[in-house]
Amino acid sequence: MLLLVATLAACGDCHPQIAARWARSPMARSSGLTNPISEPAGEFVNESSRTRFEIRRDAGALKLFWPGHQQSLDFYIGSRRMGRSYGFVEDGYLYQAPVGYYALRRAWGMAPGYEHDSTPDLNRPVTAECLFCHSSGMSPARGTLNRFQDLSHLHGITCERCHGEGAEHVAHPRADNIVNPARLAGSKRDSVCEQCHLSGEARLPLAGQKLSDFQPGEELANYVAVFTAASTGSVGVNSHAEALARSRCKQAAGERLWCGTCHDPHGAAATNYDRVCATCHEPSQCPSARVSAKKDDCIGCHMPKSRPVDGGHTVFTDHSIPRRASKSHQQTVADLQPYFKQSRESSSARNLGLAYAEAGRRLDRGDWLQKAWPLLRQAAIEGPGDPALYAEIARFLEAAGRPDEAIRYYRLSLESDGLQFDALFNLARLLEQKGETTEAAALRERAAKACPRCVIVKTPPVNTRTR
Repeated sequence: MLLLVATLAACGDCHPQIAARWARSPMARSSGLTNPISEPAGEFVNESSRTRFEIRRDAGALKLFWPGHQQSLDFYIGSRRMGRSYGFVEDGYLYQAPVGYYALRRAWGMAPGYEHDSTPDLNRPVTAECLFCHSSGMSPARGTLNRFQDLSHLHGITCERCHGEGAEHVAHPRADNIVNPARLAGSKRDSVCEQCHLSGEARLPLAGQKLSDFQPGEELANYVAVFTAASTGSVGVNSHAEALARSRCKQAAGERLWCGTCHDPHGAAATNYDRVCATCHEPSQCPSARVSAKKDDCIGCHMPKSRPVDGGHTVFTDHSIPRRASKSHQQTVADLQPYFKQSRESSSARNLGLAYAEAGRRLDRGDWLQKAWPLLRQAAIEGPGDPALYAEIARFLEAAGRPDEAIRYYRLSLESDGLQFDALFNLARLLEQKGETTEAAALRERAAKACPRCVIVKTPPVNTRTR
């Protein structure tokens, strides 16, 4: 992969204006090593723990202080257009810090997911999956989840993420040896954006596939299965694609409407949204416009901002484009639906079962967990499974009080993929309970190598009924 500086030099020779504009874009600034001089200092009190946190520059570094403790903030994730999270490096292993900066509030606060922690949690790993949408080319050291020997790629998203491998194009510039997303067929064009801006309620790699292998010009549906909860009306940090897909505008316009209709991927969003809306809609026909003091503010009513369900103290635009803002409220839904409806693999028993398990556990939906088990069991019966399937089956069996069967499935899972921290840890715990301490110790050692701090705190498996 071309590094950030190399990209500017290589691509900027022929595309100087685009490269300069991109260098100032949020994508180009989506990650990096912390520069204390450019980071704001501040302090706040966490309401849940009543802990006072202070962030200040100290000895040439940005550091987090709380009573009796301190931690350096070595790198950041996020452009700071909305907010920015931080992390620290320990022996090459990357971990999340529990604080973040919220640009709209111009204030520090707890990072998303840490709001209700009673004590600061410094054990959460930053993995390659975490970094995929914020950097280009970050690969963990062999046998680890979050140890990176080379942090030089932690410098935002480069041109290749959207345009494909660029070495041949740099050597022999031609239009046919580089990907231009705008010229791709609809689903392949949209896949370029969806690799990072599509999350759904559950998103998981297909059996034998890795998201990191996806290349622009391909179908994202060949690498991941995504499941949505139809018509939720809630806003998520990475839910732009599925929200747009369920909008009446997208359903009517089809492939003519896509992310690039309003957004310049090399810079900012469109400067005049109303001009874009007017290509399909006559503003005078809008009842809101006739009564509003702002005659040219389509998105003010039809793309309102609200707090995301997964994004902490900030707001994001609702891309479902509701006809009335009041319609953009969260609704209860019963089932998950495949986002890539053209893909039969997307709705297979294996993928749907894993999706219900993942989303049910995260959202504390017992009904979804109950739907997951028969699907997982069906997938195991239909043919040879894969590490993710076997590990999830083992987790259900363990929660149902069937340890011997859980051990068997954890072992099957680890035979195919030995770098599964939860499977290593859970199998070690079950073997210890049976007195098989030698094998358990070896498994714990492998887990500790994969992510040293992760072994400090583990939660028990979710309790669910398995028949």
